[in-house]
Amino acid sequence: MGFEQQLVHKTFYETLIDTGERDTVYALGDIFFAAYRDGADLSSIRFAQGEVYFHRRDYETAIFKWENVHNDLRPWAQKNIADSYYELGQLQSAEELYRSIEAESETLQAEIILRLFSLYRELGEREKADEMIKRGVALYPDYPNMTEWARAFFEEQGDWESAIELALGEAVRTSARRWADILTGYVEQGHARVMAPARFSRCLTLLYETDRVKFERLVQALWNGYQDGDVYFSWLAEWNRLYDELAIGRDYEWKRIPSLLAEAYAGLVKGRYRVKELVEVVPPLLKSWVNLAGESGRAEAAAALLAWSEKFPDSFDDETVKNAAKQLVRADAKSGEAGVALFEEIADWAEVQRAGSHFRFRWLVRQLSDLRLHRVLIAGASRNERLAFLRTVVGEAALVAPSAPVLVWKSGDETEVTKISDEQFTVFASLDEFQQTSGGRGSRFPDDTVIECTAPFPLVPQEVAFLDIGPLGGRAFSDHEAFASFPLADSILFLLNGDDPFSSVDEQLVLQLCERAPHVPIHFLLPPGDGMIDEQEAARIAQDIEAHIRTIVPEANVIVYSPHAPSRRQQQELVGLLGEVRQHRSSVRREEAILATIRRFIAHLFRQRAEAESRLAESVVWKKEMAAKLNGAIHQLGDQQEEKTAKIVKAFRAVLEETRTAVAAAIPDILRKATDFVREDSDFSRLHLELNDSVNEQLRAYVDEEVLPNLHRAMNDWIAATEEEFHECQAFLHEMSEGFNAMFGEERLALECDFRILTDWRRDIDRLAGGTQIDKLNVFLRRTPGQLLLKGAGKLLGAFAQNKAMLAQKYKQFIQTQDYADVAETVIGQLLLPFEWFAKSLERDIAQFFQPPLAVLTETLERLELEIAAQEGELKQMRTNPEAYRDPLVLFGIRLRQCEQLAQAASTAVQV
Repeated sequence: MGFEQQLVHKTFYETLIDTGERDTVYALGDIFFAAYRDGADLSSIRFAQGEVYFHRRDYETAIFKWENVHNDLRPWAQKNIADSYYELGQLQSAEELYRSIEAESETLQAEIILRLFSLYRELGEREKADEMIKRGVALYPDYPNMTEWARAFFEEQGDWESAIELALGEAVRTSARRWADILTGYVEQGHARVMAPARFSRCLTLLYETDRVKFERLVQALWNGYQDGDVYFSWLAEWNRLYDELAIGRDYEWKRIPSLLAEAYAGLVKGRYRVKELVEVVPPLLKSWVNLAGESGRAEAAAALLAWSEKFPDSFDDETVKNAAKQLVRADAKSGEAGVALFEEIADWAEVQRAGSHFRFRWLVRQLSDLRLHRVLIAGASRNERLAFLRTVVGEAALVAPSAPVLVWKSGDETEVTKISDEQFTVFASLDEFQQTSGGRGSRFPDDTVIECTAPFPLVPQEVAFLDIGPLGGRAFSDHEAFASFPLADSILFLLNGDDPFSSVDEQLVLQLCERAPHVPIHFLLPPGDGMIDEQEAARIAQDIEAHIRTIVPEANVIVYSPHAPSRRQQQELVGLLGEVRQHRSSVRREEAILATIRRFIAHLFRQRAEAESRLAESVVWKKEMAAKLNGAIHQLGDQQEEKTAKIVKAFRAVLEETRTAVAAAIPDILRKATDFVREDSDFSRLHLELNDSVNEQLRAYVDEEVLPNLHRAMNDWIAATEEEFHECQAFLHEMSEGFNAMFGEERLALECDFRILTDWRRDIDRLAGGTQIDKLNVFLRRTPGQLLLKGAGKLLGAFAQNKAMLAQKYKQFIQTQDYADVAETVIGQLLLPFEWFAKSLERDIAQFFQPPLAVLTETLERLELEIAAQEGELKQMRTNPEAYRDPLVLFGIRLRQCEQLAQAASTAVQV
């Protein structure tokens, strides 16, 4: 043990006494007194005595001894005093003393750091402990247990960044495999997900040079940790840099990295990332994959690089592309289920993007994947002739849907008709059900429709299906949606014209078919024409025509067959031909057909997106126009409501005014006729009372028998006129709703007014006209001067006979000369007051009549405005972020090209 280590462990005292001494205190005491007598320096002895007392836990005595050390051991003595305070639990004093020590010894400095670290941990001061241990690692990493204590502390605190930094530093500094394993373990546990990948570069470089196994393991841990994280692309960039800088090659048999590269590429081109993000990292990634891939993955890697280089030719140099092409040729390329899996992924993505369900393309790929079924395309002649031929094979089922773009017939135990389009997949249990649902044989079908008929067809061999595609031939055929079904054909049965066999038109069509399907065999049916007298003659003509056809289609066969009335022999020859062709199936050609269908599908999705954007823009414009029309209709209805309200209220008030005028004119006449009740024999003392009763009865009779019936009739006429106005409004609204519904293409608006208000009005008018009561009026009992005078005179002079004639005359004169306007006004007020209240509610009632259609128009406008806002948002998203839809399709196209490269290589290998 070295000197400083003795100081660390407090065993310096062993240098002063014999190891066999039993009583070290006694022995050191003897040495102390001997030195004291000689006048020697006692500091070293006191230092040793302090160690002994410390070990015996006599900390106060130890402190006393160490406080009196004044030689070179003083810094150690101070450190030991602080240790004693620590043991006594006086942590603050210990901290102050530790920090006050000025030491030149690195060992002492390291010990002080470790003691302070332990002290801060005990105090729970995490930040200070963290600072202290990191300082110790930085200054004295080789000091015993310094890095181990740091590692344990970081793990205990969950400070994985510091733990990883420690492991990284030690792995690079010491080149120790142990630290590399610790670092890899941290990464595998997922603790490095957010750390900058560049921080691992030095360690990776060192491991690549010293231990390839640990290098590969750490690369795998980092790859798995960063994958799908925020710094994944930074890691890919770092890997690409390391690959170039370290010149990583095939001088070592890599077991993990090739699969990591393959998985990374597959994940990057799934459509989650934008193309502009990928163009920086994918090309160098592909380069490293091609160079490091093993025999099993070399073809896939080379095909991926070639596919990417075709889309982004500037991403690779010519040498890299040529090398990939050589690798693909030399590799064992295999064509498998990659195409089907890719299609399913694209179709599922399209559904998520709300780009349609695409049942037709799903059906096509499913059909192409079924190697058990051989499909024979019927070509040549007119479609009517082709259907006539098919009737000889499948019967009336040939006419199941003669106008459908694509027709398929296959033999099965049960009858079933399936209608397939991009957006629908419908199964019918019989031909009749299908035709009833579709509208009969003359129905027209959209261009993307496929009709598949399954039934027991005796002449159709099992595992054989007939296929008829409408617009065969010409440039329009390639652009027609039905052309998507063309790859289904495993062989072609070409119907020749019996009168002009293999005409120039037929020849041109055969050439087009050979160009579009060069590996699909073509067989020919020759109808017996007028010149074919017997079978020998027919056979001779068939041989001549076959020889001519074979100049274009070398392996063609020609058989004679009547498309309208075939003989039994002809039918047997046809069945034999079909039985022979069904044996020829090519899985490679089917895979190529699937890939061709996927390419058409991707193009369809691109085109559909452009059409969808165009339709959406047109829809927004159209809906804005409709919203403007609806808004105009609302204002128009409001104007009509205002106009009708004014007209109806005016008519109602005219009735009241007419009644008011009539009553105001009639009442004074009625009251003046009260003179008929004044006679000379009247009791003038009570005459005013009798007159008042009489005129009230007459007024009531007048109101009940004349005014109210007339008013009732006038009100009924007013209601009838109003009803005509309302029906006029309703007719206008019906016309408006029909116009809007025609524009909307659906019954969206039902503008029905609330006619119940008329019933309510009739009930109210009947009640008012039949139940109005006129209060008894004081016509002749008022306290006017004239009435008071007559009333007094009647009482005073009425007893004298000679005065009655005079009084009668005066009464009559008085009655004739009175102004009865106030009486008439009172009667009119009592009579018409309920009607006045009724008039005040008219505007509200008329508004109730118009409220339902107005609510429908307003609600429709609001819903339309919401639709406009949603579509404008969608359109803006389409136009501002087209990459969200376009980039996945671009990547799907690259993956498709990769599959095509593999399929082509596999096909070449098969041919070789």
